[in-house]
Amino acid sequence: MAEEEEKPAEQPEPAKKSSKLPLIASGVLVLAGVVVALWYLRIGPFAGAAARHAEATAAIEEHAEDDKGKPAAILALEPFIANLADDGGRRYLKATFQIDFGTAIPPTMQARLPQVRDLLLTLFTSKTFDDIRTPEGKQQLREEIIARINQVLDRDAVKAVYFTEFIVQ
Repeated sequence: MAEEEEKPAEQPEPAKKSSKLPLIASGVLVLAGVVVALWYLRIGPFAGAAARHAEATAAIEEHAEDDKGKPAAILALEPFIANLADDGGRRYLKATFQIDFGTAIPPTMQARLPQVRDLLLTLFTSKTFDDIRTPEGKQQLREEIIARINQVLDRDAVKAVYFTEFIVQ
């Protein structure tokens, strides 16, 4: 009996804390599933994105063809690399774009290409990073490119400019 008295009394097991991790993980998965379903069905905040994409695609296709359905005359220029006008000249722009002339590329364009490239390089080196980093800045740059090329050709031959590469570093 003396031996039984020396044994420590058994202590009850502490109550286990319930983990909220499975509940939180389940909630995140359900939320992700709802977002994917909304995107797939184009409901809610994703509804306008499909419409905007369809409108943009239609506008490009409409602009790429004239009234007779012939493809537009587009001239791809070699890439431009120019230092920007930022302090220290550490930033540069690499831009590749195509020029849409509508129905036909003017015959004088090939002969005027060195003059066009010079005017455009001068334009690019006059810009700062802040001038061209926003979509509005890129649109302004497009308009200036169109104006300079039309100035060289002495007529409104350029209808649009499409950037195919635009890198600022």
